[in-house]
Amino acid sequence: MSDSGPTQLKKTCMSLVVMVLAGVLLSRWTAEPVVPLVLAAALLALAVLKARLVVLDFLGLRAGPRALRIGLLAWPVLFALAAATKALIAAVPLGG
Repeated sequence: MSDSGPTQLKKTCMSLVVMVLAGVLLSRWTAEPVVPLVLAAALLALAVLKARLVVLDFLGLRAGPRALRIGLLAWPVLFALAAATKALIAAVPLGG
């Protein structure tokens, strides 16, 4: 846990709950046959923001080594970019 105190952790926890609920609502809309890429990008952005909060506050790295923070935040960004690339490739019609 972070050294920032229980108040900060409660705020972070509430932020995570709000982001999860927003993700659930967005995923309901993206279940349609034609998935809007903007909604998919919003879901990926929420995932990266949640990972950032977990790394900084719950892993206690807000005041930790910069290299470790960057590495742990780059990991979900890498997967989000891979998922976005896959969604863009699937959205482009084949044939000419």
